[in-house]
Amino acid sequence: MKEIGNFLKEQREKLGLSLSEIEKEIKIRKKYLQALEEGNFDIIPGKAYVLGYIKNYAKFLRLDEEDINSIINTYKGYIRKEKIILEEKKEATVLIRKKEKPSTLKRSTFVFPYRYFYLISFTVIILIGLFWINHSFRKAEGIPIPSPEIKTETEVKIVESEDIESKKLASLEQSLIEDKLAKEILYEKNLPVLKIIANNNTWIKILSLEETIFEGILFKGEEISWQKESELNLITEYPPQVEVFYNDKKIEITEGLIKNKVVNYHFSSI
Repeated sequence: MKEIGNFLKEQREKLGLSLSEIEKEIKIRKKYLQALEEGNFDIIPGKAYVLGYIKNYAKFLRLDEEDINSIINTYKGYIRKEKIILEEKKEATVLIRKKEKPSTLKRSTFVFPYRYFYLISFTVIILIGLFWINHSFRKAEGIPIPSPEIKTETEVKIVESEDIESKKLASLEQSLIEDKLAKEILYEKNLPVLKIIANNNTWIKILSLEETIFEGILFKGEEISWQKESELNLITEYPPQVEVFYNDKKIEITEGLIKNKVVNYHFSSI
């Protein structure tokens, strides 16, 4: 991880920039920028955030796309190695447990004679049962066998009617389930879409029910979109450097709440 951090640090120093200056520009906290340069990625909450921070920081340092992809692939390679090491540790633990099993089997041989006792007891019980059944059949000889019960025509019709009603009920339940699934699919397709296009490098923050779902820098020409059931809030600098579309309709976000050179626009769900 330190190779990535050293590379980023060298690029920053070439530009003559401090971490404090970059923090103000790309809205990533200084301690996280310092963690990237030191290779301490574990203190950044969430691997998805690490990739986003690396990408935004590298773009701000004016690195080309090839260098950015190389950095990201190097980070992903470290993640894969960590995963392989964890799996190897789990396999080693399983092998140790398997080696301990023979000692358990040796201890079980001390109770081996009891198995014969249980087997003999079970056999005797079966023989007694067979003897009792045979004796019961002999006593039952000479007892007239009752004739099979014959259902009347009315009873047959009732049974057939019950079967038809059961099939109708099952068909109705299946129809209701299919209708519900169709409505759910239609509902998913009708979720509102929020699309944002950056006209210049700018900071934005997206909230869903007061929970942050995105925060970072959009670079000029970059486009992002969300499809969310809940209501959304867009927070960005004022005057805004973005174009906003909600369900393909352009929105003037300057009509939202403006405070301390920051505009907050609320999108109601449809």
